[in-house]
Amino acid sequence: MLSEFLASGTLNLVYAGVVFTSFIFALVTLFGAEMGDALHLDLDLDTDVDGGTDFISVSPFALAIFGAAFGMTGLVTRLWLELDSVPSILWATGVGLIIGVSAQVFFIYVLSPSKSSHFSLSDDAVGRDVEVITTIPGNGLGEIAFDNVSGRVKLGARSSTGKQIKRGALVKIERVTGRVAVVHPIEES
Repeated sequence: MLSEFLASGTLNLVYAGVVFTSFIFALVTLFGAEMGDALHLDLDLDTDVDGGTDFISVSPFALAIFGAAFGMTGLVTRLWLELDSVPSILWATGVGLIIGVSAQVFFIYVLSPSKSSHFSLSDDAVGRDVEVITTIPGNGLGEIAFDNVSGRVKLGARSSTGKQIKRGALVKIERVTGRVAVVHPIEES
C-alpha cells in the first residue's frame, strides 16, 4: 500500500499533507485554546478594515474538517477508485466543500454559544428596574442602562408620563421598541 501510495504521484502526497495539516491544525486549535486559557495566555491580532463588506467568520474546526474531507476523498479517489488527477481534485473539492460548509452551519446554528444564550431584548428588559444615565426630557429621548448576562446594555429611553426624569433616577421599563425603551419612574408605580 505504501509503495502504491508513493508511486501514484505527488497529488497523493498533497492529499496526505492536507489531511495531516488539517489534523494538526484541529489539535492546535483545540488544545491551544485550552492551554491558552489554562496558562492565561492571550494572543490577539486584530485588524480593522472598513471596506463596506462584511466577511463571515469561519470556524477553525470547519476549516480543519474541510481539509480532512478534501484530503481523504482525494486519497480514496486516487488509491481505491484509481481516478485521474482532474476528476479526483473535483471530487475532493466538492466533498470537502459540502462537509466543510455543513460543519460551519452546525457550529453556527447548533453549537454557537451566542445562540444557546440568545434572548429577545424586549423579553429581557421589560419589567426591569433600571437607572437613567442621561436625563430623559418630557418629550425627548434620554438613556438608560442595566446589566444582563451579555454585559452592560444601554438603550434610548422615553418617559411614558411625559414628565422629565433626571439622571440617576430609577425607572421601570414598560416596553421596548427597537433600541428605545418606554419607562416610568418607580415612585409612581
